[in-house]
Amino acid sequence: MNRAIKALGLISVGSLMTIGIVQQSPKRWAEELKSIKNSNPKKSDDKYRQAITESCKKLLQWKTIQMIPGLIVGVSIRGQNVWLMAEGLADVENDVPCNEKTVMRIGSISKSITASLLAKMVEEKKIDLDKSVYEYLDENQFPRKKWDDKPVDITLRQLSAHLGGIRHYKKVKNDENGDEFESSEYYFNHHYPSAINSLEIFKDDPLVAEPGTKFVYTTFGYTLLSAIMESQMKTKNFGKELIKYIREDLGLNSTHLDENDKIILNRSRFYRSSNKKGELINVPAVDNSYKWAGGGLLSNVPDLLKFGNMMLYSFKGQDGRGRLGYLSSKIVDEMWTPMPNSSVVKDKTNGYGIGFFVNRNSKSLTAFTSEQIFENLASHSGGSVGASSMLLIEPNNEIVIALIVNKQEAKGISRIATEIAQIFAKNSNFVKDSSS
Repeated sequence: MNRAIKALGLISVGSLMTIGIVQQSPKRWAEELKSIKNSNPKKSDDKYRQAITESCKKLLQWKTIQMIPGLIVGVSIRGQNVWLMAEGLADVENDVPCNEKTVMRIGSISKSITASLLAKMVEEKKIDLDKSVYEYLDENQFPRKKWDDKPVDITLRQLSAHLGGIRHYKKVKNDENGDEFESSEYYFNHHYPSAINSLEIFKDDPLVAEPGTKFVYTTFGYTLLSAIMESQMKTKNFGKELIKYIREDLGLNSTHLDENDKIILNRSRFYRSSNKKGELINVPAVDNSYKWAGGGLLSNVPDLLKFGNMMLYSFKGQDGRGRLGYLSSKIVDEMWTPMPNSSVVKDKTNGYGIGFFVNRNSKSLTAFTSEQIFENLASHSGGSVGASSMLLIEPNNEIVIALIVNKQEAKGISRIATEIAQIFAKNSNFVKDSSS
């Protein structure tokens, strides 16, 4: 095990506390990220060695059980990356190992990044969360929806929290309990030049719930949200504007649209199991242009940690050096507050906010673990064709966890990420359920 830990990156590749903490000026934020130098890794080695060793063992066991070709994990505490580990293969056929720069599909974590752009547009008064879809799109672009034969409005706030009644991927043979990975819609290979064009997939379909009354998780809801955002953008191209925001405002240089024809450095190959024995096969080619907003991005662990820290220190209002966050604490507090009717359990402190699953001042168990240790969590998992991912932000102790793997349906990824956060919190002598 010691040899494995050493080979897989026991030594921290963390950076100074400024990493991931965004300046008021997007330009200055991106420029500063380029100039940050790595801190001495030995400073965090000894302090977190026990947590790293325990987490490494747990991850490798999970990787083996799930038959995952390759994974990358990262942990940030109080703004500093304290652990980055790459294990396994990014490309099985060519024997290419994973490393910290390896880029994979991040699935629905794309929703969280899209939500941060939405929040910025709200702050800049370019868009209003409480306005109706039909104040931005005409009924030719998105036909008026009805419930109980009566016309209804759908607000952007409802869309952002999966409360708009928009359907998800079609189930196989009308099986309500069917797996989304079995849906042919999950494997689209048609290119859509804009978010508005993507609406043709579902715009004529009826609502599956009355808006505002029921949580129905839906990637197409985020496609509709992105079409509305696109209507307020200069270029009228959501994908281009999203990447511009990711590069110039957030300084995430290894996060990309999942475009098949482009050369993207360090891009992994993607896999799934073909049977119960776990035989590994390549996944089919897909075109994710219909869901850039809800599941169409590629990224790596360092970028996800930067993004997580941007959200964390925006929520707290400032970083450890007293600088204001990129987003206001008010808007992130709104994003990280469960919407009414968004909880999948009978607990109003758990649910979905704007682009994140959230626990707020919760004494109940999380959906991921059997032990309550954190009162507050903001997170999102990502399921993709050939990949799985998890981003977890624990604001009280300022912990951010990012985990990406290049296998479809890696079961338990949310649980393992939460358990790693627990390990680091306990081994770092943080106060359980602190209210700070």
